[in-house]
Amino acid sequence: MWVTDEILQLLRDGKWHDLRDIVKKCSKPESKVEITISFLSEYGFIDVNKKGRKARLRPLMLEFFDEILRLEKEQPIKS
Repeated sequence: MWVTDEILQLLRDGKWHDLRDIVKKCSKPESKVEITISFLSEYGFIDVNKKGRKARLRPLMLEFFDEILRLEKEQPIKS
């Protein structure tokens, strides 16, 4: 699994998560997790509270992922 997928999956509940916990829960090196968090924040996928060292999925992204899941349930992908 890509580090981006792991981070987004961890943040899927929309709540704030401690950055140290995110690093611990990911199976990738700390440096890759931190770079990916910076990327996701810079491009508006997640909010990062640098003072509190926390991150969460942005509400719009949460809605986007919910919609994808809804559509997948309605129309399963055929292989």
